[in-house]
Amino acid sequence: FMPGATITVGNVEITAVHDNEGALPLSMVFPGVDAELWVPYQQKYPECFNGDNNENFAAHFDCYVIRSEGRIILVDTGVGSMATNPGAVTAFAGGADGRLLSDLQSAGVNKEDIDTVFLTHLHPDHVGWNVNNDGPSPVPTFPNARYVFHQDDWEAFRPPRDSEVFGLTFWEETLAPLETAGVTEPLSGEQSITSEITAILTPGHTPGSMSLAIDSGGEKALVMGDVFHGPPQVSEPSWVFAFDADPDTAVQSRNRMLDRAEAENAIMAICHSTGFGRIVLQEGRRYWQGL
Repeated sequence: FMPGATITVGNVEITAVHDNEGALPLSMVFPGVDAELWVPYQQKYPECFNGDNNENFAAHFDCYVIRSEGRIILVDTGVGSMATNPGAVTAFAGGADGRLLSDLQSAGVNKEDIDTVFLTHLHPDHVGWNVNNDGPSPVPTFPNARYVFHQDDWEAFRPPRDSEVFGLTFWEETLAPLETAGVTEPLSGEQSITSEITAILTPGHTPGSMSLAIDSGGEKALVMGDVFHGPPQVSEPSWVFAFDADPDTAVQSRNRMLDRAEAENAIMAICHSTGFGRIVLQEGRRYWQGL
C-alpha cells in the first residue's frame, strides 16, 4: 500500500492520502494486552510495528478521498500542522507538520474541490487540517465543504472536555471556527451522503463514531475511522484500545463490522494502518489481508 493508492468499488473511487505517522508504545495504547500476545502479529504484519523490539504501534494518520456521483468527499483531516493543531502534532507526530494538503494535490484534488468533509469522530488526530490559520482569523481549510459528523461527538468534546481526553486542547483550534463559519452538519443517525454512500453508526471509540458504507455496482466497502487500530484487531476484536471511550460498545462495533465485512466481502479501509484490506479466514480465524 502506498499513499495515493486508489481502489474502485463499483462506480466509486477511494484514494488513500497520508498526513503523518508516529510511534505509539503498545503498552500504552493496548495496556491490557501482554507483550508476548503481539508476537504472531509482529511476524505477520511487520509494517504495523516499529522500535528496537517492535514495541511500538507504527501509527499512520491517513485520510481518504471518495469520488461518488460527481461529489468529492474527504474522510477525516489528519493531525494537521504546528500552525493548525499544535497540541496533537506535538503529542502524536513529534512536532512534524503533516502533509495531507500536498498529498491531496498529488492525488489531483484541490482544497476547493472537496464538497464534504466527513469526520469519523472528533479526536484531535482526525480533525487537524479542518481549519486554516494563515490569515487574520481562522477559516475552514476546505472552503466549499460541509463538515459532517455525529452530534454526540460535538457534545462530547466541547471545552473543557477536549482537554480531558488526551491532556491537550484542540476544540478552539480545529472545531469552533467551523461553527463560526456556519459549515457544520451534525448528524443524529444513519444518513445517505450520496445514493452509493451511507454514514453508519459505529460507536464505542467515541460516543458518535461513524463509518461510511459504500455500495455500488454490486461491490461494497467500509471506510472506518478508529473502529480498528490496525490489522491485529481484526483477529483480536476484544483487545481494547486505551482511548476507546466505551470499551464494551467498541468491541460490539468491531464485531458487527467484521460480520458485515465478511458477509458482504467488503473492502475495508482504516485510518491508522495500511490502507485497504479484506477479511480472510485461516483455520477458523479472521485475518486482515492487505490489498
